[in-house]
Amino acid sequence: MYLLLPRLVGPERALGLLRRARWPLLLVAIVAEAVSLVGYADLFRHILRVVDIRVAFRAVMNIVLAGLSFSHLFGAGGAAGMVVSYNALRKREAPHGLIFVAIAAQNFFTYVVLWAMFLVALVSVVSSGRLQPWSYGLALLLIAALLWLTGYGLYLYHHRAKMRRRVSQIAALINRVARRERIRPENIDEWLDSLFAGMRHMSTHRGAKRTAIAYSCMFWIFDLLCLYLVFLALGYHVPLAALTVSYAVANAVGSLAPTPGGLGAVEGLLITLLVSFDVPSPEAVAVVLVYRLINFWLPIPVGFGSYLAIR
Repeated sequence: MYLLLPRLVGPERALGLLRRARWPLLLVAIVAEAVSLVGYADLFRHILRVVDIRVAFRAVMNIVLAGLSFSHLFGAGGAAGMVVSYNALRKREAPHGLIFVAIAAQNFFTYVVLWAMFLVALVSVVSSGRLQPWSYGLALLLIAALLWLTGYGLYLYHHRAKMRRRVSQIAALINRVARRERIRPENIDEWLDSLFAGMRHMSTHRGAKRTAIAYSCMFWIFDLLCLYLVFLALGYHVPLAALTVSYAVANAVGSLAPTPGGLGAVEGLLITLLVSFDVPSPEAVAVVLVYRLINFWLPIPVGFGSYLAIR
């Protein structure tokens, strides 16, 4: 995708856009991204408190930044970041089962908001008539799949014997594909028991789910604001509806990409969708690359500093 930059904007056009950039607005965009990360850390700290793991905010912030930097450098769905978080909390003598619950709940509340945004965005795109005729079937299939997965997940949660069987089957499939025992069957019951216990904590703790969703919204909204501010800094005003739809679809689909942090997939989708909403391709490419510099690359060196602190 980065190889497309010279072809779409040319070196002179790209440098011209950056020279005309309003740097104070870019600094505000960096601040908005920092607030987004604070919301992400607040989400994790809130969940830790709900499951009775007490960690100071500064330590949680270091854990989150270190985890994000490793997730951005390694693939496997952010597994490297989860390992960093797990090890950091184990060093603070937090119980193994509760750590598993906290990390699972953090990812659940983060992505449930994103996928809700994606569903609304997808419905909006379908109703706007901007898709190619062949794309309507794919979009409707994605909407139906999301609704089915949500309903099936709720069904399994309320039929836990079936959930244990399904998880055991998935673990066996993963072990067969990997040709070694990556997931031990005897650990599955412990993980699921911890998950159910953690969900009981979330259900019985008054306002826990509302607060978690609010922090997750804070994370995504300020990240979207960062992208909007980069547009303004480079001198282009984009309609907020078009920006929100493009952002939600790119991040939701990019979260399924095998590359670290959706690298390449998020950029390509975001540029394509913005151009489909009549954003000129030079501005779309320049804005997305600057935004991803702030959103993806800038936290990495900060995260390594945080990793050294939590070691």
